[in-house]
Amino acid sequence: MTPAVPSSRRSPFDKLRASGSFMSARAEPVEARAATSSSIRRARPSDAAACAAIMRASIRALPAGDLPTRTRAAWASLPALYHRWAMGPGGEVYLVAARAGRLVGYAALRADELTAAFVRPRAQGAGIGRALVAAAAALAGRSGVRRLRVLAARPAVGFYAALGFRGTAAARVPLPGGVALEAVRMRLALEP
Repeated sequence: MTPAVPSSRRSPFDKLRASGSFMSARAEPVEARAATSSSIRRARPSDAAACAAIMRASIRALPAGDLPTRTRAAWASLPALYHRWAMGPGGEVYLVAARAGRLVGYAALRADELTAAFVRPRAQGAGIGRALVAAAAALAGRSGVRRLRVLAARPAVGFYAALGFRGTAAARVPLPGGVALEAVRMRLALEP
């Protein structure tokens, strides 16, 4: 029996997770439906190019003042080969969201760390990012993780905070070309 969590400590997607309305209980493949008629599944290596394109588009669509130009360019430069490597030897599980047969977002998870969550700019605001993070949290929870970590880029801190993540410390993430991305270490307690 799972103890009740006070509503003040629940994250905004706990109710959806508990109801199972967008996640199945099966660990593989992870299947989900967001309120936007998007489906979530485990990524395949053939999805790497689409993941790179989603990441690049999402970063490039950030408001001009959110990131220095060199930082934006370096962060958006990760090629499909990187994502393919991350899905294999890199040890990350990628979840992808598709709408009408086209990938519109992805999240990546390595053990207790959410390493990425990106949604195409035209699909943002429809709950896809929230559903991807919730699916990744559920997958981590099923493998025994009790606290999910994320190194949130400064422009994404509000998104993660709205999902119940709490900031713990500032950090700098090295990027190609000798620049660094300003970030915040954040954590989310998962229900047992």
